[in-house]
Amino acid sequence: MPLNEPSDTPPLPALPRFHQVRLILRERLKSGRYERGLPLPGERQLAEEFGVARVTIRSALARLEEEGLVARLRGKGTLPAAQDELPSHLRLRGGLLDNIVNMGRRTRVTVLEHRLLPAPSQAAQALQLAPGSPVLKVVRVRKFKGQPIAYTEVFLPPDLAAAVEKPTLQDVPMLVALEQSGVQVVSAEQTLGAALADLHVAAALRVAPGVPLLRVSRVAVDANGRPVQFLTGLYHPERYEYHMQLSRVGDATKVWIENDRPPEAAG
Repeated sequence: MPLNEPSDTPPLPALPRFHQVRLILRERLKSGRYERGLPLPGERQLAEEFGVARVTIRSALARLEEEGLVARLRGKGTLPAAQDELPSHLRLRGGLLDNIVNMGRRTRVTVLEHRLLPAPSQAAQALQLAPGSPVLKVVRVRKFKGQPIAYTEVFLPPDLAAAVEKPTLQDVPMLVALEQSGVQVVSAEQTLGAALADLHVAAALRVAPGVPLLRVSRVAVDANGRPVQFLTGLYHPERYEYHMQLSRVGDATKVWIENDRPPEAAG
């Protein structure tokens, strides 16, 4: 079967061919198409199916092995890896903001940038500051089980810099750090969209440049109605998703990370 076969996960023409193969095999593994305990088709068979060289198949399988989705055993071929049981999801009293804090506690963050600078126009507008006013800029990469899931760029008013010092953000979610300093975040306005990974973001998230990413823009407001955080997040397309329950009276919006959703949400 050629690489551009119709499938539930169509290949992305802009991606390297090994990455296209990896995406299709990855979806097959997650859907259970390859039975656990039995080897995947051999490299030669997969190469013929996708119409690529064996070295391309080998590269795709190597990446899947790095993700923990397959195990390559000498003399036995490539087998689907045993997956851990899904962890039970912490039921939350609140809505999306509490869920974001909980997700922050289950992940690890690396702070790439933490400095004061003149506010870019979009940040100044979001924080209701005069153009060029000083703001704190914080850039972070968030990881789950060692894999990067998000690249976030955050701007805050300068008087909050002491509340979110770099060492603090290595251990505490930003919203929690603000709360501990007396800033009560009570609401946020959030929009979802799409963006293409530039070279810098692609390297941080370990994806190919030009890959579509989920983009989240959020302005958080404190109890006095003051904007205290303007965040733009770019999220890995395969490791992060939003799950929303909608009703006439409203319901909590929940955020799931790959392989970290409750069993009742998986079906």
